[in-house]
Amino acid sequence: MIWDKNVTAIVSAYNEERTIEDVIIRLLSCYLVDELIVVNDGSTDKSGQIISKLQKSYSFKYIEFPQNLGKSYTMATGVETAQGEVIVFVDADIIGLKCSHIHKMLYPLLNREADMVIGQPYAGTKKINDPLKPLEILAGERAVYKQDILPIIEKMKHSKYGAETLMNLYYKSQKKRVKIEYLWGLIHLKKISKKKLHYSLKDYSIEAFQIFRTIAANYLLIASIAKNFILKG
Repeated sequence: MIWDKNVTAIVSAYNEERTIEDVIIRLLSCYLVDELIVVNDGSTDKSGQIISKLQKSYSFKYIEFPQNLGKSYTMATGVETAQGEVIVFVDADIIGLKCSHIHKMLYPLLNREADMVIGQPYAGTKKINDPLKPLEILAGERAVYKQDILPIIEKMKHSKYGAETLMNLYYKSQKKRVKIEYLWGLIHLKKISKKKLHYSLKDYSIEAFQIFRTIAANYLLIASIAKNFILKG
């Protein structure tokens, strides 16, 4: 099959000096990516310096915020800036990204198997029993059609860590098809590997709060999902 849609990859980064360079270079070397947008969310480490240095040798769009506005705001800004018909969200704190991972997320869209594809990183080469399996739907790696996500862009800007939750609720309420693809060999760094324990626990608490707040704020979407479920039954 020939992919006839322009693809924009969006990377949101906040203090990811350890991994951001590799992620950018790997996306730029992927033949499936037509446009790359990197959004620096007010990083206080060397992320900004690394991105600016890469811009001297590579062609991609770089948006830099002077202060931290939250991942959801950077994602939404990336979508508004994107020229591609298809958006691929890629986290900045991953290791082992390959073009095949991008292909795996894009193919179900091309093949009309899904309206949104969630890419779940798996460090190994085979699936194991994972106690965090229910959190797969919150994975940051995603492929969507730009036109499908535009209706919730303004809401997304203010959802902070609840961006993925908002997307899940919206797609479900619209009866859109969501598919999970396992991205073998891709490692997503956990907060505890990047920060001291007490800072990691604080971040996890904030993330959980913002996710639940997003759920509570979008009760109409939940009501629509419930209605669809009842009518289907």
